[in-house]
Amino acid sequence: MADTTPPPPEAIAAQQAFDRTDAECQRIADALPSSVAVAAGEAEISDEQRAELQEARRARMEALWVLLAAKRWDGDGGPRAAEAALREAARGGAPQDAV
Repeated sequence: MADTTPPPPEAIAAQQAFDRTDAECQRIADALPSSVAVAAGEAEISDEQRAELQEARRARMEALWVLLAAKRWDGDGGPRAAEAALREAARGGAPQDAV
């Protein structure tokens, strides 16, 4: 990646914002009762839980649109290189994973 330009600060911030909102969606979903328990009538998802998850998903979608707008920059080395560089910069060199 030495021949590519590093991600601009706004792209890094957009990736970090998306990562935060994605983690929040996952946290909320993990706290919900299992679908098996819901289907068996042993548990239910409250209106408050549904609203919380819906709001988190809305925020994640908003963050995604900002990320998509900032994801490419001059000298980024192409889509794959840009994605890898952006994730590495935003996550402090954390191992890359597919999202």
